[in-house]
Order: sequence, then C-alpha cells, then structure tokens
Amino acid sequence: MKSLDPGTMNVVKGEIDELDDNGVSFEIERNVFAEVRETLDDPEEVLKNNNYSYIKYKDQFYVVGEDVFKVHEIESLFKKSGATSYFSEVRRPMKDGLINTAEDKMSIAIIQAIIKKLVGPPKFPGEVLCFCVPGDPVNSNDNVLFHKTILTSFVKSLGYTPECINEAVAIIYSECPTIEDKSEPDGVAKFSGISMSFGSGMINCALCYKQLPLLTFSVQNSGDWVDIESAKIAGCDVASITKFKEKKLDLDNIDNSDIRQSALEIYYDAMIENALKHFAAKFEKLDQKLDFPFEICVAGGTALAPGFMGKFKQVLNRMDLPFHVKGVRASKNLLYSVANGCLIRAISLENKTKNIPPKAEKKQTPPSQKVKLNKDE
Repeated sequence: MKSLDPGTMNVVKGEIDELDDNGVSFEIERNVFAEVRETLDDPEEVLKNNNYSYIKYKDQFYVVGEDVFKVHEIESLFKKSGATSYFSEVRRPMKDGLINTAEDKMSIAIIQAIIKKLVGPPKFPGEVLCFCVPGDPVNSNDNVLFHKTILTSFVKSLGYTPECINEAVAIIYSECPTIEDKSEPDGVAKFSGISMSFGSGMINCALCYKQLPLLTFSVQNSGDWVDIESAKIAGCDVASITKFKEKKLDLDNIDNSDIRQSALEIYYDAMIENALKHFAAKFEKLDQKLDFPFEICVAGGTALAPGFMGKFKQVLNRMDLPFHVKGVRASKNLLYSVANGCLIRAISLENKTKNIPPKAEKKQTPPSQKVKLNKDE
C-alpha cells in the first residue's frame, strides 16, 4: 500500500516498509520545474547523460523535482563570470493548493511526471494508493473537483486502485485525537477533534467526530501568502524572504529592528487568526451543538518555523471562539502527517478487500517512521 500528499511545495509518498512490518517510510520530492532554454544545445542528450528528471512537452524540455535546484546550483557557480543561463526561473505546477490551470495542460504533465517518479509502478495489479485533496476554499471561487478528477485518473492509469480523502481528515487518521465520551467502553471517542494543515498554498481544516467529517474546508492565505505580503513590506523579492524565513526566522525571538522579521511575524499572526475565524464561522453553522472540549492537531510545512506553535496558542488564547479547546499539539511529523494518514486509510481499504478481520489488521499507527529525503531540511 502507498499514499500520496501532493502539496504546493512538496509531494510526499508514504509506503509500508518492506524491511519492517511495523513501520512505514516516507519520500519527499519538490513540486517544481524549470524550462530548458534554447541556449542549451541538444538538451535531451545533456539531461539523459546527467540522469536529470525531465519531461518533454510540446517540443520543450523541462527539468522537474529536486533536480531543478541541482541545475540552478551549478549555474550559480558560473553566473559571476557572465556565463550563459540554460534554465528558466523555478516555477510550480500547483498554485494555492491546486493544479495551476493558468499554465494550461503543461502543469498537468509536470505534476504527473513528479508523481510517477515518486510512486513508481504498483507492486501488484490494483495496489491501493490513497492520496489527499484539499477542501473547497472559503475565500476563492476555485473548485477542487478538476484537481481531484485529474489526480484520480492519473493514479488509476499507473495501475493503482485510487482512494481519495480530504487532507485535513488524513491528519485525524494519523494523529488520532480524542474527546471524552462516557458512552464509549474506555471513556473516549477516538479520531475526534480538529485538524489544521498549514501548507504553502492552503490551510486545510477539519472537524471530525468518530472519524466522521463534520467540517472540511480550506483557506487560500497560507505560507506563500505570508511570503508575498512580507516581501512587499520588507521591500525585497519573495525568493529572498522565503529563504530568510526557512533559515533564520524564530517566532519566539523576533528582532523588531529587522523589518523582515517584523513583517513575517505580523503575517504569520494574521494567517493563523484568519484560519481560526473561518473555522469559528463554519462551526457556528453546524446543526448540532457540540460542547466537547476538542484537541487541535497542527501539521504542514508552514508550521515548521521555530516558535510556530507558541504563536498559534497566543492567537488562539486571545480569540473568543464558539467551541472549547482542551489542548493544541503539533503532529508527530509536520511534513509527513498527511501522507501517514492517507497510508492508514490505504491499509484499511486493502484489508477490507482481502476480508481481513479488524483484529488481524496491521497497527493503524506504525511506531517507526523511516524517512527518505530528496532535499535537505
């Protein structure tokens, strides 16, 4: 069984570890591409001979995934000497959590190439591959249906049995928050709580009760939005503010004399508050009144910033919300929680097709997680 988390910045694969019956492994690939310029003679030969990941689309070659950063790193060594540039700037096939339709069919070809490289062929015909999609965004007219349909069709074309679940619901599967429930034998209802996935393009939110999704939606002002708005205030380009954020930002120790740090703190604060406000508005519209104190599970690459959880709790504590919170915790692994939740769902579906009784199923949350990275963290 395999899982896939196709995010705006990274694509993550989860897979049962063949060397460890109780573990899973994860692999991550950058969701980016760069066009090969006409200045490069015989581009296909160069790309093949150097084992770069690439695709050809409409007679144009594109380097994809982590290899984009490798070719740009090589170019940077010679830029000062005025050497010719052979590759375009780094671009993404997804925008705001969804396939970038502004790039026409090219984005579909790029994301398919990245996914194919990452998941490979199925180990057996019809192997289950569970992937996630975001909830419909509350602050845009974008629709998830096109995105979901394209991914489902492609996963199926690779020979897998596709299974699709909501991104934030996958976190509930992975982290298994609980609420007190006297009607349950052990006094708690499992897979019941709130999840928020802070990605580059979106914040995905869910409220589940005993695995049943009561609320699912997304907000399209997340990590990329923080970078764009902060860059405007700091008077620098977005790439430099993103690099600064990833390498030097500590939300627990902001130096207000540095305009970059001040801007990033302000927009992190606004991003979290905006997500909680939308969640509160959705919660108030529920038909059934829920008085349980809920645990909030946080995941996503944007939450990797040091001090993020402290900032989240700070914003949470100052807000008047229509629900009770018993605690907030970060997922065991912020980058792989969604892929892990999708894998748990894939295991469950595979066992059902084989008619394996629940007691004989593999543990739903494997205790060991081995990670294979295609990038430095």
